Amino acid sequence: MHVDVHPSLAGGPVSHDMLGGLPPELAFPKDEYTDRVRRIREGMREHGLDVLLVQHPSSVTYVSGFQSFAMNNGETVILPKDDEPSLIVHGPEVGGALLHSPFDNILAYPPGTGFESYVAGQLSAKGFGKARVGVEMRSFGVSAAAYASLRDALPDAELVDASGVVDAVRFIKSSREIEHIQQAARFTDAGMTAAIGAAAEGQRDNDVAAAAYHAMATAGSDYLCHCVVATTGRRSGILHSTYKRNEIRAGDPILLEMGGCYHRYTSPMMRSVSIGEPSAEVSRTMDACLKALGNVLSTIKPGVTAHEVAEAGWQAIDESGPGLVTHGNFGYGVGLGFPPTWADWTGKIELGVQTVLRPGMVFHHPVALRKLGEFAVTVSETSVVTKDGPRTFGTVERKMFVK
Repeated sequence: MHVDVHPSLAGGPVSHDMLGGLPPELAFPKDEYTDRVRRIREGMREHGLDVLLVQHPSSVTYVSGFQSFAMNNGETVILPKDDEPSLIVHGPEVGGALLHSPFDNILAYPPGTGFESYVAGQLSAKGFGKARVGVEMRSFGVSAAAYASLRDALPDAELVDASGVVDAVRFIKSSREIEHIQQAARFTDAGMTAAIGAAAEGQRDNDVAAAAYHAMATAGSDYLCHCVVATTGRRSGILHSTYKRNEIRAGDPILLEMGGCYHRYTSPMMRSVSIGEPSAEVSRTMDACLKALGNVLSTIKPGVTAHEVAEAGWQAIDESGPGLVTHGNFGYGVGLGFPPTWADWTGKIELGVQTVLRPGMVFHHPVALRKLGEFAVTVSETSVVTKDGPRTFGTVERKMFVK
């Protein structure tokens, strides 16, 4: 039996008319995307690129608006240095592209066709078969196999690593992006407040996580970039552990981390809870975390390097005593993201990083100290660099919560 399929599955251009009048869901007005393309092209000129392939999932969204909870299907923005950009998606994802993107030039690669060969064909058709083509080689959106296929399909082109071109633009958030991050912070506040309220002897770590998920979704959050972290007792001393059906007991420390999401923008936060009065060691360690975060936030201002901020954080960590484990990261760029991470790959605050801070940079500042297999305490904020120093987004009190 023959079944007529939607024309989008045949490959080629598609039209917004295909949505039958369904209103668009743009995260920003069209001029926001136009300005992003303009600034990215400035970076392209600096790198001598004729055309840029944007394939890192969150960067595709940043440039084109397209989003789906099933990214990593070959979505690509072809951005020439002079001509109009085009968005290429897997055929079944056309609906999401038309719903979320202001682009007029949207194409779908058909079933049975590898996106690499389709992208290569589009480049050749546009006259870029022998061009200098920028590729985001450090992105997990560009696998080794995908890169090899693209290289083989464009034997006369010069493929160069252009991983930092979009990142450099994304690093400085616009006022509209900052408003989105602030809205995400309201969702995070709701989740964190609910999780702290649910933490009690006899409950499970799952119950704490469930309270956070429910509160954030009820407040209006999109689906999250990262699972809620609710790790309790001695398991809290294991990095990147989370809820796993464990009963909360008297004396347990609880490490919480979460981030509500608005139009794919996240504002993460970490807090600590103690079931009953914490031990002297846990209290002392918590004081070190609070001091380290305070040092970081008081040092941040335009013109200061990431290294200098990290030095201020380490000063307090070094006073915390022996036998503790920390990651040494006092900030990483956040903003637009997709699972499995809310980090946006734009920058970090660590020793040796000489990035000069500028207004509009947004960081999550995670400060955590662990005694492996025994306990962990943590505190964090998400902040934006302003001309007067950092402005934090969340409102949940910065302390050890004792239940």
